[in-house]
Amino acid sequence: MNKNELVQVSSLSEFIEWINQLGSGNYLFRGVPNAEYKIQASAYRRLKEDTRSFEKFIQINKDLIIDARLRGHGDKDGRELGDLEILAQLQHFGAATCLIDFTYNAQVSLYFTCQKDIKWENKSQNFKNAPDGKVYALHNDPHRFKKVTPDLLKEKIDYFLPHFQPYGRDRQLYRWEPGYHINRVIAQQSVFIFGDYEFDENHACIVEESHKAAILMELERASGISEDVLFPDFDGFARLHREDIPYTALSASDYFKRAEQAYRETQYKEALVNFDKVIELDSQDSEAYYWRAITKRALGQNSDAIDDLDKMIEICDGIPHVYELAGKMLLNMKEYQKALTYFEKVIKLAPDFPMGYIQRAKTRFELG
Repeated sequence: MNKNELVQVSSLSEFIEWINQLGSGNYLFRGVPNAEYKIQASAYRRLKEDTRSFEKFIQINKDLIIDARLRGHGDKDGRELGDLEILAQLQHFGAATCLIDFTYNAQVSLYFTCQKDIKWENKSQNFKNAPDGKVYALHNDPHRFKKVTPDLLKEKIDYFLPHFQPYGRDRQLYRWEPGYHINRVIAQQSVFIFGDYEFDENHACIVEESHKAAILMELERASGISEDVLFPDFDGFARLHREDIPYTALSASDYFKRAEQAYRETQYKEALVNFDKVIELDSQDSEAYYWRAITKRALGQNSDAIDDLDKMIEICDGIPHVYELAGKMLLNMKEYQKALTYFEKVIKLAPDFPMGYIQRAKTRFELG
């Protein structure tokens, strides 16, 4: 694919087709919500256009590191952080640094491309002409980008951003994957590119504003990529509940997901509260009755659990394992005659299922 060929994509499938046409080699991706934005370090954009220089770009980052250390932010878990590690922490919380975020995952970059451009909205009065987004693809060339190893992390920022540059030689560029496990970095498959204040892409594609919302829905449905997945840390959780996000009441499906997670973590009381909400919102959800019964069983509320199984049977009859579960619970409660009727139903629905006969035999034995 020709570098100068700027492709427009209007769907997830078209985007994947564009990725497949990039050719051989590994790529790093960066998505921006405004196609006018270049691949620039945020620290460089802090400088006024008529005063921008590489020397001032270096100084911004050095001052940031010095101030962070003076304020006691130079240590983490009892260990002194290197200059790059301090910059990464600052970048994580929104500070402008020399580090430029990229990702190995092209679809993650597409997610960020399809976001609203908040900076543009704050300046513009005409939301009808919102900007298109752009995805940049940068060839991950090991000869161009030197990998930052643990040993290099001990170096000062002057090592990575030297003032002196031999005449006729390009600046050394770097690629760094932070070794410490920040949930957001892992979820976004992040990598930092730095060493200069601006980079040229190898390829790029445009996403028109009118297609952004539909593509975001495709990404969540097809790939599970959404804001709560990409920002799983506490800071990301807070982002989901910021002032500019309209409050939307939870649906039955949302409560079901909460309940399932609570059950997996053996927080049975919390799971029960959420299954109650599911049934309150959708009284015909047979799966909710089944899982609420399982949860009640874990809490020792066997009689109530059987009532839920009976309700599931009323909504969705003909499932042998529901009758078997109710029968086993009744058997343990020594309600043998009632248990027998459930096991009879299991055998009727699934005559080739041996456990139905075994459980019925146990019940008949108890009945003499």
